[in-house]
Amino acid sequence: MKRINLLPPEARVKASRERGLIYAVLFLVAVVVVLGVVYMWQNNVLKTKEDDLAQIQAQQQVVAAQAAALAPYAVIQAQRVAMKDTGKGIYEARVPWSTILEEVSLVIPENVRLQSMACAVPALMQPGAGAAAAAGAAAPASTDVTFTGTTDTHQDVAEFMTRLGLIPQLMNIQLGSSTGTAATTSTSGSTSATVSFTVTASLRPYQTPPPTTALQAGAGQ
Repeated sequence: MKRINLLPPEARVKASRERGLIYAVLFLVAVVVVLGVVYMWQNNVLKTKEDDLAQIQAQQQVVAAQAAALAPYAVIQAQRVAMKDTGKGIYEARVPWSTILEEVSLVIPENVRLQSMACAVPALMQPGAGAAAAAGAAAPASTDVTFTGTTDTHQDVAEFMTRLGLIPQLMNIQLGSSTGTAATTSTSGSTSATVSFTVTASLRPYQTPPPTTALQAGAGQ
């Protein structure tokens, strides 16, 4: 049996419009609900991020306080390292007098008799000389080691000076004086002469100047 719509055309148009409005309202309600859910979700995410940020900032403040409390120890450690490096540099820049004396004993001729040996360390080889070298101060010629002794001939003095040149720590070997005395005759009838001499030398400078100590740095300011 065929169904017949008895509503007038105006009523049918009005009903269609009402259904459209209802669908539109339902769609808007659904959109609002979805936006509300998204807003709540984003709000929760934001709150979680803010809580995480607050926790991280609190941890940062704790770490900063701990670092401030440990700062004096960092300064002490830096001073310790600097003192260790300075001490090591001074030790490595020391003058090896024991080695020099041993080498002198090995090269001295048998008939050369040393009476004295005066030694001194020049200023540019002492700790703190690096500042003067950096300032362009010229290294003056210095007499660091002075040998005084006697031998039989002037040739022995020359041989002694030549052998001193073999010692790597010494340089600028110079003859200060070489004076012969009159020949003397011993009770056995032999005649001998004595030559008194003075020979000077300079210490070979370091390739790297000794470091400056903290006291010397403070005194230079």
